[in-house]
Amino acid sequence: MEILFLTRNDERVSFVLMIKNGAAFDPIEKWGITYLTTLMIFEQRENLREVEIQRGLQELNADLNFGVEWDAIYFFGGTPREHLVGTLNLLAEMVVRPAFHEETFQQTRQRVILEIEAEQQHLEMISQDLFLAELFQANPYAHSVKGTAESLNNLSLGDVRSQYRKLFMPNQAQLAVYHSGDRNEIFSALSRHWGGWLKLNPLSFTFRQARPPSRQRLKLLDWPSGGSLFRWGSLGVERGSSDYYALKIFQQYLTLCLPTWANQVASETQIQASSELEAGRMPGYLQLNIQAPPHQLIAYYQKFEVLAKELQEGHIDGQKFEEAKRLAYLEMTDSLGEPLSALYQLLETGLYNVGINYLTNYGLRLERVTPETFQNAVRKYVSLEHSVLVVAGPVQSLRSELAKIGKGEDPC
Repeated sequence: MEILFLTRNDERVSFVLMIKNGAAFDPIEKWGITYLTTLMIFEQRENLREVEIQRGLQELNADLNFGVEWDAIYFFGGTPREHLVGTLNLLAEMVVRPAFHEETFQQTRQRVILEIEAEQQHLEMISQDLFLAELFQANPYAHSVKGTAESLNNLSLGDVRSQYRKLFMPNQAQLAVYHSGDRNEIFSALSRHWGGWLKLNPLSFTFRQARPPSRQRLKLLDWPSGGSLFRWGSLGVERGSSDYYALKIFQQYLTLCLPTWANQVASETQIQASSELEAGRMPGYLQLNIQAPPHQLIAYYQKFEVLAKELQEGHIDGQKFEEAKRLAYLEMTDSLGEPLSALYQLLETGLYNVGINYLTNYGLRLERVTPETFQNAVRKYVSLEHSVLVVAGPVQSLRSELAKIGKGEDPC
């Protein structure tokens, strides 16, 4: 395991343990196994090999949490500076020597199934799941990291133990911590607890290519009450692509245009809108989300269509373009100003093989994006013909609105 030390003199310090394997390694038809395995590791803290993890964390005034993403697993938290070694050694007890029991497996699996079923009652969650499924198709990113109720019911305790052996290994792990003392001393104190973690061969991974749809894929989701929304998106790029910087600028450019659209469509209405760019090991995605009343929703989509065509034709607002660059740069620098977020950013330079220069030269690479390269990136990735559109709300009203712009949904 690699340990990355960063100097910081705060009384309370942050740490992140990253496993370079994530939910994209779930076997087919066993979606959610990585999340379930990680959750079981995290929650078996009450009594693990006669070490009461949870009580120990409380006594050290430490906090600990976890996250499972497509590309990696994270354990993260904070602790008083003088308790860093003790906290990390308790983390080692959890990660290096987990205890998987049938009763705990059954209880945890059922609880995750209930969480998934509850999430499916919310428009935001169910529409996002549908969007990713339509965009990525056979690619693992098409699935929620939690899996589905059906896939979780297919799992056994043996699957959990097997997934742990495949993914949790020290040669696939990095620990990033803030520490201002003697690094050799802390390394020696940690190694006694982490040293029992066995090195294994990393899991081989078969890349399942995500391909843009041959035409726009439109899905209509019937949601009679509780608002309406649309999600538009297309396949993006990997984190290391040179086009990534142009698309980050497009994300901010789009955000700058949203207030103007609101004034033009309905000045009295407060809409909820966001633009996103996700990029990982495999091609990520661009996404625009708009939540508005049903009779106004399609008008917002039309505004987006007009903007995309204008940019593809080279009609770029120079002032918005420069402001979008500035906002993209501030987004990065602000994230580096927060201790825990800075550790994540550092670890992800290794996860995505972009190198530390990704952070140090981020502003320079944004500045190198010209209106011409920006236009080329929009032409390449903001294709209305090769995109996914999910529209959710009262289906009869939305279907008539969509017909006005010549769009009919694909059969579900």
